[in-house]
Amino acid sequence: MKGRDAGFMLAAWLSLCLVMQTVRWHDRMEASRVLRQVELLSMAAAARGEAPPQLMSTNLEALRRVSGKDPVEVGIPIALGTQYLFLTRFDRAAEAYQDAIQLEPRPEGYLNLGRAQWFAGRRDEARLSFATAVRLDPRLASQVPGDAR
Repeated sequence: MKGRDAGFMLAAWLSLCLVMQTVRWHDRMEASRVLRQVELLSMAAAARGEAPPQLMSTNLEALRRVSGKDPVEVGIPIALGTQYLFLTRFDRAAEAYQDAIQLEPRPEGYLNLGRAQWFAGRRDEARLSFATAVRLDPRLASQVPGDAR
């Protein structure tokens, strides 16, 4: 009887784990879908040379809604930062890029952080971020504003 009880408990536990993983997978897929949609809309707006505030606000809300569904997806804070840049909310953009760097310290993250800091008037911080970006990837030097070099 003890073996049957242990087997039942193990089967129940494994079933619960499977359900939890399925829910997690569903959440991550939803976050990925929303991120892709926001990126496509943002790229289209940038290609047209416009950033309609209503679109950016809608994108921000969608990203905030799914950010907890995949907390390790670095693309979400990067996309948040981009939306804030479009809306000229530079301090919020810098916060989002700092969140992205904490998840994955990539050179592009430091470059974007530097841009947000630069536009926010935080020139010394921006220069440090740009320097880190270029140190990690020297090919990014051409993307650093001339005044920040």
